[in-house]
Amino acid sequence: MAETLFEESRRYILGKMRGILREGGRKLPTDRELAGEMFASYATIRLVMGELEREGFIRRIRGSGTYLEPGAAELLERAFLPVVRLFTSPVNGTADNDYAAWLVAELTRQAAGKRFRIEHRQVATHNAFLAELDKEADSRVPVVYLPPTAPFTMQQLGRLGRFDHIPLVVIDCELGNINVNNITTDNRKGGMLAARTLLAGGCRKLALLLCEPPLRQISQRVQGFTEIAELSGAEVEIWDCQVRGDDERTALAHRKTLAALRAGHRPDGIFAVSDSGAVSAAEAIRQSGFELGRDIALIGFDGLPATRTHKPSLGSIAQPVAEIGEEVFSLLGTWQQGTHVQKLLSPRFQSGASVMKKEKATTAIPT
Repeated sequence: MAETLFEESRRYILGKMRGILREGGRKLPTDRELAGEMFASYATIRLVMGELEREGFIRRIRGSGTYLEPGAAELLERAFLPVVRLFTSPVNGTADNDYAAWLVAELTRQAAGKRFRIEHRQVATHNAFLAELDKEADSRVPVVYLPPTAPFTMQQLGRLGRFDHIPLVVIDCELGNINVNNITTDNRKGGMLAARTLLAGGCRKLALLLCEPPLRQISQRVQGFTEIAELSGAEVEIWDCQVRGDDERTALAHRKTLAALRAGHRPDGIFAVSDSGAVSAAEAIRQSGFELGRDIALIGFDGLPATRTHKPSLGSIAQPVAEIGEEVFSLLGTWQQGTHVQKLLSPRFQSGASVMKKEKATTAIPT
């Protein structure tokens, strides 16, 4: 995709700044002088300089001129690093309590160590992401996609498969044989691990809190959990919060858990298919007069940092976020057109007071 006049002007001015710094200077030419050097419009240069001022590259002194800020050298070094475009669903929290934000922070951290620059963009739908890819059709800039919580249609998968010429990695969405590099957590294995953990703690009456939209990765967690529970002979109740799309899932998880407990349902172990649902379930358990970790064990899925600081701490099946980042940059670094890699990474159990063992298990736990 050809550069816009704005992008071309920005790139030229950044190069000009770097040259001025190398010569030991700090003062930039005027906007009109820059416009004359580039044969660009004064209005475009004003827009570029306004953006650079907001980003901390320059400072304008009325009646004196435009000067490079003390931190401009570091910003310029970063500005010329190769870019990785990261597209995610809208980030509504922090790296402490939101999985997408946590993953963005980890990828940004690893990118800095590998001399890349993450350019993060948020998209609400798969179609919005595909439209962005259309704009990049002539580009070889690497792209990483953490999709919104909605299934792909067959038409969308067909469009996605046509971008084989772009270094592209899709995270956390099992795509089967689609011609795209794909990294995801082994969700079925995570569900199995959740069941084994609760069973090892002596739980025999289990509840499965469906607090996320019905995506493939969620169904895999459910499948793994119910397989192990049924093999062990444990009872399993399904508490379906009926979450769809952008529903307020934390409120629905709290409401469903509270209603079930107040209606007399009394599981001794609950698996929430996400940490946000587990946090809501923990509050509902407390409000119902039960002690978390003693009366009812609880385990979530994701391993968000907030689960470790929650009072009491929440057990969780932790996503291998650091490993996901390593695999992303490994795939981008070895990318070849026509070669596609499907990576299935193992989650791990993150201990917490909410899943303390209450008694020794009395029956064999399937392995």
